[in-house]
Amino acid sequence: MYSNSILRGLFYSIVVLFVMMMLAACNASQDDKDLVSQIAIEENEQEQVVTATDEQPQTRKIKTVMGDIEIPAEPKRVVAQGYLATFLALGVKPVGAPFWDIEAPHIKHLTDGIEDVGTIELGSIEKILSLEPDLIVTLSTDPVMYEKLSQIAPTIVYEYNTLGEAREEIKTFGAMLGREAEAEAWIVSFNETVAAAKERLRGVVGEDETVTLMGGFEKDLYVYSHDSWRGAQAIYEHLGLKRPPLVEEMKRNNQPSQIISQEKVPEFTGDYLFVEAGQQASFDPKSSIWKNLKAVKENRVFILDSDYFWPFDPEAVKLQVDLAADMIIERAKKSKCTKVDDKIKGAAYALKRSSTLCFL
Repeated sequence: MYSNSILRGLFYSIVVLFVMMMLAACNASQDDKDLVSQIAIEENEQEQVVTATDEQPQTRKIKTVMGDIEIPAEPKRVVAQGYLATFLALGVKPVGAPFWDIEAPHIKHLTDGIEDVGTIELGSIEKILSLEPDLIVTLSTDPVMYEKLSQIAPTIVYEYNTLGEAREEIKTFGAMLGREAEAEAWIVSFNETVAAAKERLRGVVGEDETVTLMGGFEKDLYVYSHDSWRGAQAIYEHLGLKRPPLVEEMKRNNQPSQIISQEKVPEFTGDYLFVEAGQQASFDPKSSIWKNLKAVKENRVFILDSDYFWPFDPEAVKLQVDLAADMIIERAKKSKCTKVDDKIKGAAYALKRSSTLCFL
């Protein structure tokens, strides 16, 4: 039998050992908790770093004639003093634009809700301010106008006719808006339109046949050789139609347009003649100069609709490619019909036939 003192000592030893084991377990548990907490903190910090790295920038810098301009990466309220159709082509709908762009027939179906900001002058400032834009794009290089606009929102200046042909303009705006994919898709569609139009013209316009583009403005008569003037980009640059020698000389001399007298018209006129008369000037169809033009005699004169051929935006140019090609093709079909009908009427066995008889 163990004595009471021995039993008591053994009991105390067991209690002390148990307490020590409990304390050790608590310390281990706390260490585990601290380790878990530390790991969670480190993982959270890593996630924050990754998130910060993956976040898109809130602004981007654009080089302009007015210097580098910082603009929203994804502008939500754009005022377009010019270039409305270019924004729409990339899926961006401005809140304001001049009325002539809003009413342009080739984009009118897309402009509902866009407010008229008036003409591109200081009188439009109040209206633009009321629209609370976060980006303004303008054609105006007037320093006073620019200063006023810049006080409202970041303002990008793209001066008229400085962005190159339609595809270059789309690329520029795609980069500005962060819509490079949309720009590339538009360019693919544009190239397909041009290729199809050129294929339709194959065999209709001879390789050596030439095309002239003329137009009236403020009672003067102009010949156009290149750039965006009155469909010149669509007709010459994209459809690849050939210029007469004097017009080609203008192009070589980087002369987009030239005023000529009525007497000079025959010297500049090719096998085909596109005329954009506008509201100010027109040819006199009764004049001997007009009647003796080869293009007139062969029924190859085409009157251009100013509403469709004054605009120079990418969407307008794309449409002009199709319109110009279709006008030539339809006229060629009608000419064939007329020639066949004349032969029938002149035959000895003349039969009464309508003028619609046509062998194509």
